[in-house]
Amino acid sequence: MKISRIYIVANTSKDGSLRTLAVLKAWAQLKRIETILIDSDRPTFSEAEGALVVALGGDGTVLRAASIFADSAIPILGANLGSLGFLTQVKAPSLTAALEGVLRDSFVIEERMRLSYSSNYGTGTVLNDVVIRGTSAFRFCELELLWSDGVVASYPGDGLILSTATGSTAYSLSAGGPVIVPPAACIMASPLAVHKLGILPVIFPAEEVLLVRTHTQVSLYADGDFAFDLPADTKITIKRADTPTRLVRMADAPSFFHVLREKLNWGDEAKREGKSGDLPRQP
Repeated sequence: MKISRIYIVANTSKDGSLRTLAVLKAWAQLKRIETILIDSDRPTFSEAEGALVVALGGDGTVLRAASIFADSAIPILGANLGSLGFLTQVKAPSLTAALEGVLRDSFVIEERMRLSYSSNYGTGTVLNDVVIRGTSAFRFCELELLWSDGVVASYPGDGLILSTATGSTAYSLSAGGPVIVPPAACIMASPLAVHKLGILPVIFPAEEVLLVRTHTQVSLYADGDFAFDLPADTKITIKRADTPTRLVRMADAPSFFHVLREKLNWGDEAKREGKSGDLPRQP
């Protein structure tokens, strides 16, 4: 890939960020590549051709970069300043080596579906999830989910998570939702502490248009950030966004299930303290 400029979205509060930034800028200068540090959520930028976004921090920084460049086709390379992440591809000390790989075309682009949400009170898009939950001290709310065939279910409880496959390992997973392997395209609805028996997460086709109807006041959160409050009797439309997020995946990047094992101890017996039939002896 020919790179003429690099947009940098960095979490400068993380240890090592300023050092990594200096190394990145020095490398880019040697390659005659322009670097632009993004310090605003609404920057101005030119055409996507020849551009790359480097998100320096962690998965949260990649989410921020994906939000800033949501309407562009500029690919994003995530560099982690801490532990391995689901969205970051390389560790910070290996960033310039990874960029050399990008110049050699030793990578692939994964297109990750985004969700758009719209109501009379605001609109936007997300890479992970839209969360609708109660605003009372007890977080209780009443929601109704509809799709093209009519009512899916009513949800009296803490709320509802509408997520992508990318977001399946985020809030939805802690609420009992399944793991969906990206870049699968779908919309998942996962209830939060629903006060009904037998209400389980539902996975819809990517092209389905969902409608959430509120029966109580609720708050809407987009990729973990508060977006706005909504009164009762409001309709929220959830559907596939027009533009996906394009993530750079390096040829030697860890696999999805490797990251699951590292972060969540997925199916790895060796990481468990005790195995069946091999319990520690009592003193």
